[in-house]
Amino acid sequence: MREEPHTDDAARALTEIRGHQQQVIDRATVPGWYWWAVGALMVVLAVGVDIRTPAALGAAVPVFAVGLLSATGAAVSGQFRQARLRNGVLDGSAVTAILGFVALIVGGALGIAFALRAAGVHYPATLACLVGAIAMGLGGPVLMRALRRIMLGNRAGSRR
Repeated sequence: MREEPHTDDAARALTEIRGHQQQVIDRATVPGWYWWAVGALMVVLAVGVDIRTPAALGAAVPVFAVGLLSATGAAVSGQFRQARLRNGVLDGSAVTAILGFVALIVGGALGIAFALRAAGVHYPATLACLVGAIAMGLGGPVLMRALRRIMLGNRAGSRR
């Protein structure tokens, strides 16, 4: 006849499971360098927009697109092979945090750009995107910490 697991055995098993879940969540976070790379690419695109020549736009748009695809690919390439998030660890509050972050960066940069343009400042898109890039670089890791807390709180076996 099989013995029932002791409380200590069950507690150790749960601790091990939670440790593995935390490893998956840690691997799924976006690295800090990514946010600075996206911010820099935003500035490159804005410079092309501000210069307003076909050559500037023709150079800035592909640099932005290829750079963004490359940075995103590099940031997440290992994550899909190593870490698969399941069981609803990213819930509505995580989606709200992500969308709020994007809205704050985009809305803030657009607002600044329009205000600078109305004030007659040269290169308003570039300056606004520079502010947005700094906000992205500083805020991205903050967003990742918040998402990590949400995911850790939503993992199996956690207290809600």
